Amino acid sequence: MADKKIEKALYGPSITEVILGAILGFVVGVVGACVYLVFKPVTLVREMPKEPARGMIYYLPGAESNAKSRTWQAKHKQFLAGASVQVVEDELNAWGATLKVQDVGGGTPKAGAPEPAKAPEGIFIPGKPNFRIVDGKIQVGLKCTLNWYGVMKDVTVQATGVIVRSGERFVFKPETVYLGSCPLHLLPAVPGWLVNHLTDREKIPDDVRAAWAKLSDVAIEGGALKLSVQ
Repeated sequence: MADKKIEKALYGPSITEVILGAILGFVVGVVGACVYLVFKPVTLVREMPKEPARGMIYYLPGAESNAKSRTWQAKHKQFLAGASVQVVEDELNAWGATLKVQDVGGGTPKAGAPEPAKAPEGIFIPGKPNFRIVDGKIQVGLKCTLNWYGVMKDVTVQATGVIVRSGERFVFKPETVYLGSCPLHLLPAVPGWLVNHLTDREKIPDDVRAAWAKLSDVAIEGGALKLSVQ
């Protein structure tokens, strides 16, 4: 043991120790950068500036015009009845505003007892989704509350991608995902996990899930999402 201490004092750390130290330093740096970017606010805009600021992440929400969204309930009924429908982002956002967050835990109330009000739990608590159709893709944005041991912080999540067939159903395949200003799509496996987690937390009615499973095709045409049933 003494010989090793003397050797280390004379010749410094071994190659293995240097490599291990470099790897640990890199990991710590990446984690620190991700945390910083997650909590770095995004800029909400109604249209992209002609000269975007360097290093700034912008969030453009989808339209929510009352005039254009009035038909969503009629199309919703047609969709549940098994008809093909074509919806614009205003109608999608009117529907998204009706969704609730899945409760976690809490147990089952006794028969006859009123169901207690339960606050959503979990590390990622999603808010109402907002949809935007742009350049043949669909953007899903929402406010997400990070709950880390009681410390609550709101951040913006925005994912842009396409809807593709996976097995017997259609799913959203994200191409870019930002948690705050952090580009999660640059990290392997993380974007898909986060999107799936937040999607599972949204309380989508069973009749909507059943109707979605019967779709024969999903396509974006112009500024509308076309849901086709054969």
